[in-house]
Formats: sequence, structure tokens, C-alpha cells
Amino acid sequence: MPPTYSKPEDSPDPSDAVEPGDGGIPYEESINFAKRSLEQIHLAHHRRIMKLKQRHDVGIRPLLIERPLGTASELVPILLPSDPLSAVSLPAPLPTQLPVASDLLGGGRTTVSRTATTHAPAQAAAKTTKTTCTPSPTTSMAPSATWTRCSYVGRDGQINPDVRKLNGPGAINAISQYVLYGSISVAANKSSKHARGVVNAIDTFFLSPSTAMNPNMNFGQIVRGPGPEGSSGTFTGILDLRGLGKVVNGLMVLKSLGIPEWTTAKDQSMRSWVSRYTQWLTQSDIGKMSATRPNNHATFYVTQLAAAKLYQGSSEEAKAILTQFFKKQFGDQIAASGEQPFEAIRSRPYHYRCFNLEALIANAKLGDFLGVNFWNTRSKYGATIQTALDYAMACDPQGEEVVDLIPHVAAVAAAYGDPNGKYASFLRKNMVNYQSKPFWFYDQPAAFSERSSSGKLARSLSEGEDGQPDSPPTAPPPKIPFSCPDVFKDATSVEIDNGVFVTCDDLRPLYEAAVPQI
Repeated sequence: MPPTYSKPEDSPDPSDAVEPGDGGIPYEESINFAKRSLEQIHLAHHRRIMKLKQRHDVGIRPLLIERPLGTASELVPILLPSDPLSAVSLPAPLPTQLPVASDLLGGGRTTVSRTATTHAPAQAAAKTTKTTCTPSPTTSMAPSATWTRCSYVGRDGQINPDVRKLNGPGAINAISQYVLYGSISVAANKSSKHARGVVNAIDTFFLSPSTAMNPNMNFGQIVRGPGPEGSSGTFTGILDLRGLGKVVNGLMVLKSLGIPEWTTAKDQSMRSWVSRYTQWLTQSDIGKMSATRPNNHATFYVTQLAAAKLYQGSSEEAKAILTQFFKKQFGDQIAASGEQPFEAIRSRPYHYRCFNLEALIANAKLGDFLGVNFWNTRSKYGATIQTALDYAMACDPQGEEVVDLIPHVAAVAAAYGDPNGKYASFLRKNMVNYQSKPFWFYDQPAAFSERSSSGKLARSLSEGEDGQPDSPPTAPPPKIPFSCPDVFKDATSVEIDNGVFVTCDDLRPLYEAAVPQI
């Protein structure tokens, strides 16, 4: 039986060993990019590449990525293969595995710390006549027998350590970050060498028959154990490909530059991959389940689907997907106070508030690119993305990392303005060097076409918007009585994560809570 793993949490874990680039967040930077030194990152890249070079004699040359960051520019050396990647550069994936690309590209899950790990070799399921489960490893029952004979229990906010033996999510996050940064480097430096690096990486991960990832998440966040549940993924696994938005972003940069390295044939092949993934997202049981969740799972699902449609040239479909989300799930996601009840009910409320904000901001940015303003769209309780951000700023992290929130503070400040300086003050207090981070480069006000001050595009405001995101509200919105979220119309309890169910009564206190004092 192919290796499987117990369900990882749908978002970064502080003790996770794998570095994701920036968590695959479509447009925001990760905690580790904020906390980890560049020297450590480059050393890790160097070790991986040198190991690859010894195996396959691939020539290595440094790539300098110039990133204009606020008031400063940095030249960040990243080691890349200078020669085209051959089919033997990466081992062929097992039928149920994602390709092992992290040896080339580095990366892993978003974390606030990192520990050293090694990837254990795949082990076939052992045959046994034992009828009871024994903790592994033991002499009486092989670990693989435990994996297939023993039931696994999901615990919200906890990750099975065996997940760290897998490199699928890490490889996905690494490629997404690499494509985005590499494409920006091509635009900044006009270098064909940089372009070849990005194109080769895309070819290896998505296009080459011997190394390409299959265009589905059929085995994402699979839960070990007996029965059919132990042989297929869960709806939570779709989150692991949330970095697709970055890939689309980077490729659109390359296409706009008209670089010869990104050929028509490669573009058509990539469109085909994205089209097949889109079909799986919309037609598979796993995809349909994720699409109907009321929390971050649906928010990130929409990010992927809208970005995929955008890459396929279906701008109107992308607009419709985003509009439907902001009319439907978004309406119940933010209470009048700014609390996000479906995230706050979880075992790590601060973390999940930040996590859903990542996806909300990404979706608003996609809308911004398409000429539709979702920044001022209000939930049914009168709250906006800004309201949710302000609430999270006032919350006690309760052991979580406040840096989770920092990229989102920068994004909200750029989109809505900061007339009183509260966002700048928060950034200075919690990250002195925030202007040297990539998220600051992403979130300059000029990056938003739909800001009222830009005048580049006609505004397309949602109902109830005032068209003045730079101005503080003159009066609080009228208080709207609580009503059960729409997702409970046909159910008394709803699954918001694998094995995690909530009821309307569970959520009600969170909708009615007062705004915390900063």
C-alpha cells in the first residue's frame, strides 16, 4: 500500500519541520520569511542543490533576485541549476504521491520554527494476522501494519509527526514561492537566465511526464487507518495547493513580458494542466465538499478556482466565482465586531483568524485585478475585511505568533488607507524591519487599481459601499440581530474541518461578542 499520512492541520503548525516559502499564501509572505535569516534559507538551498549536483552533475550558478522593498532594495542570492532540468533530476512520483520536488526547490509548511528531519523510505504495508493495534514501532507489529490496521483519531490543531516525512505540501509551497519571486526577478533584471530557471521549475513540477504532479488532490491530507477512509484524501487537502495563485501570478508576469523561454507550447500545456485541475476542483466529491464549507476551506478554494479561471483567460468566470463567494459564505464569516466565528471556534483561534484573512485578502486582490472592488463588501452584520483585521489586531495571540498577522496589516493599510497611523504603529511595534519584507513590496498602495485615489479603473462597488476606503467610518453600522448562518439551513451541525463539527449554538456567543479593546 502506498505511504499515507494522518491528517495534518489545514494550516501551518509551529512545530512543523518543513519550510513552505510563504505558506502558499497567494500573495502574502510567510512567518518564516519574516523570522528566519536569509543566510539560513540560502544555506538550505545550497545543500539541496549540491546534493542534486553530485547525483546528476547539474551545473550550478547563483541567481540574484532584486526585490525593491519600500525604501530599500535587496539582492538575494538563490542557487539554481543553470542547465535545463532533465527527467532524472527528480524521481518519478508514486501513483498516489506528489512529485519529490523539494530536493530541488526547498520548502515546506509555514511555521514559526524549524527542526531537522529526514525523509524515511516508503514502506509497503506489512501483512499481519493481529487483530489488535499496537503502538509502533514494535517487534510484534510493523509500523506500516499499524498504519493500515489501526484507526487514527483527528485532534483539532494537532499534526501527526509522520506528516513531516512527506514532502508534497513542502514542494508545492516551494514551487509557488519560487515562481513568484523568480518572475519578479525576471521583470526587474531582464535576465534570460532567471527566466530559464522559472520555466525549468514549472516544466519539472507541472509539465514533464516523469515528474509532473497529477492535476488533483485525491490523496491530500489522507488519514491513515483501515477502510476506504485510509485510501483517499479529505476535503481539507485542497488547502495544500493554495499556492496556485502565486504560480498564476508569476506566469502572468512572464507572459506580460513576452519572454521567449515561455513558449506557446508550454503555455498551452500549462493551461491544460490548470484546466484539468479546475475540472477536478468543481466535479470531484472532495472539491465539492471544500467549496461548500463556511470557513477558510471555501475561502482558499475560491482563491484557487478564481486564479485558475483567470489563467485560462476566463475573466468573467473568475469574477462570477469571487462575486458568488462574497455574496454567500463571506456574509456569515465576519460578525459585527470583526470576529470570525468559524475560525474563532477552533482550537487555535488567533491562528485561524489570520489564516482566513490571508485568503480573504487574496480574493479581494484578485477582484482588484479584475476591476471589481470587494474591499468594501460587507458581511450581513456590516463588517468588512478591514473590520476583521482590526478585531484580530486587538486580540491576545494566546501563544500564537503575532507575526502571522503582520502581512495582512500591511495589505489592509494599502487598500483602505491609514489616516490615523494605527497600522503603521502596529507594524513598527511588532516588526521593526517590516519595510524590508516582500509583503511590503506586494502591498504598496499603487498596487491596488481599485483604490479610490488611483483613478486607473472605474470603481465597481458592492451594495452598501461608500466609495471612500481611505476615510474612517463616520458612524457604526446599525446593529443587526443574530441569525444562524446559512450553512445550517439544512443541518444542525456542520463539518468545518475533517472530523470537526460545530452547531449554530456553538457559534452564537462569538457573533454576539463585543469588540475587544486595543
